[in-house]
Amino acid sequence: MKENNNDAVRQENKKALPKFALIMAVSLVGGIALGLALVFVVPEHLGDTLDAAGRFFTRHLAGPLLIAVPFLELAICLPIYSGAKKRLAAWDGEDEAVSSEAEARLSVCIWITGMALTLSLFLLAAMVSNFVKDAGTDQIMPPQMFFGGLGGFFAALAVAVLLQQKLVDLSKRLNPEKHGSVYDTRFQKTWYESCDEAERAIIGQCALKAYQAVSRTCLGLWLVFVVGGMFLDWGFLPALAVCIIWGVSQSAYSWQALKLSKPGGAGSPM
Repeated sequence: MKENNNDAVRQENKKALPKFALIMAVSLVGGIALGLALVFVVPEHLGDTLDAAGRFFTRHLAGPLLIAVPFLELAICLPIYSGAKKRLAAWDGEDEAVSSEAEARLSVCIWITGMALTLSLFLLAAMVSNFVKDAGTDQIMPPQMFFGGLGGFFAALAVAVLLQQKLVDLSKRLNPEKHGSVYDTRFQKTWYESCDEAERAIIGQCALKAYQAVSRTCLGLWLVFVVGGMFLDWGFLPALAVCIIWGVSQSAYSWQALKLSKPGGAGSPM
């Protein structure tokens, strides 16, 4: 039995090895070709051009965009939320198509609020870095734009929290067995514990897809930042930041796998 298992393992490795070797060879050749091409193709002043574009963005666009984010978020999410609320009010409690559509609308809204908050954090970082870097010079961002953008960030934060509270409350009306408040620091754990086995399986599949997406994105960004460090004077810090995120993601996944693989450890992963 053990020998048969070993043979099966060797066969799987033998079957997968040629494709893996081909991918590695193509990646190596492509990387070398890209590096050589950049030596001759990258314009001499590309770094200065990118720096000027970044300064223009942070000085003239980050603040207005921060102000616009909460209004855009409300303009997109409120109609979707209202539609889900109306459908739930008219729901007879039996038609699964109505409940599924309402849940889909709520999921879209939660997705949008999360992305809006992420965008706001990025814009805030861009705006503040420009304001501090140019302080005391004639290139500094106008104070009214800075404080307007700062107000836009806090507005976006408030809108995201309030919208998610409304969405979660509506979801609990749709699924009375669900528990948890978005204002509770243990909300994710409480919500997960109130899910049934099928819902937990879906959460697990989504988490795996998210982990895979993060790993692939980190690999792509690492490559970009390595090339930028060689040709655009970006240094190693961008690549380091990506590797920290990548390492944390892999460590959290592996640690949780070890924890849940122990006897009696198949409970909540939160």
